[in-house]
Amino acid sequence: MTQFDDLSSIAAQLQRSWESGRICSLIGRGARARVIRIARLVDEGKLTPEEGLRLAREAEGIAYHFAPLPPGDL
Repeated sequence: MTQFDDLSSIAAQLQRSWESGRICSLIGRGARARVIRIARLVDEGKLTPEEGLRLAREAEGIAYHFAPLPPGDL
């Protein structure tokens, strides 16, 4: 897991990680979607930037706990 200081970098790193087979693509896509939603909430003023970064790092951390599954139907 890498710790970035901005939400777009965290989202991009999650995508690179599932595309390279480092993390489960199902979990990685969900975590990336969560980070993107968090960024929107920060932009709307519903979360502070600090709260957004903390929540995004939580999503990033969870994603790195799930190894990729063998290729399948998805």
